[in-house]
Amino acid sequence: MLFAGLFFIELILLFFLAKIVQKKLSHFFYKRTHSIKVTVYLLALLFFPGTLIHELAHFLMAGILFVPVHHMELFPKIEEDYVKLGSVTMAKRDPFRRFLVGIAPFLVGIALMLGIIFYAIQNNLYSNIAFALLIAYVVFEIGNTMFSSKQDMDGALELLAAVGFLGLVLFILGLRVPIHPEQIFTPIVIDVFIKGSLFLLIPLAIDGLLIGLFTLFKHKHHR
Repeated sequence: MLFAGLFFIELILLFFLAKIVQKKLSHFFYKRTHSIKVTVYLLALLFFPGTLIHELAHFLMAGILFVPVHHMELFPKIEEDYVKLGSVTMAKRDPFRRFLVGIAPFLVGIALMLGIIFYAIQNNLYSNIAFALLIAYVVFEIGNTMFSSKQDMDGALELLAAVGFLGLVLFILGLRVPIHPEQIFTPIVIDVFIKGSLFLLIPLAIDGLLIGLFTLFKHKHHR
């Protein structure tokens, strides 16, 4: 359970670091171009592979759940107070399918990122500098674009409220679901969390290094 908690703490930390990295990059590009439009397109170009994976995850999950997709956009748009790097427009659906489609980039992103790192370690790809740099870039892309936006998670609160209400009703009626930690945290599950928590240190280190470099560059620039 310790590594499971550590795994989710690292995910939360990665979420906030990803936001800081995108903000630092935005300021960096804007300081040199003095154009919001150019800054947006530079960010879109930099994060295009991650955006493509993000939107394809929405698209594929919608197809699996039989939700009609009207349009997929991979070019950035400047909204009122944020930049939308991509989007998938689909038919209205029930809260359950809406939640699964919305969280799909996160699930796919985690699976891809950890899978790539595991494969690289198993095959000693980090001994080759070119492969190591490529893996670092791919992990950076996925780690900084896999989190769902507020629009993606539209309807999640309603679903959680419905599940919570159902759980409360069952609790009042005296119905209990027997939960045994040893049945959930089997040796295989524990091993997954151990490897996952260790592998997540790589994207965390990349984001931390970038934030440190941007901060150092900013201080030197102001001197």
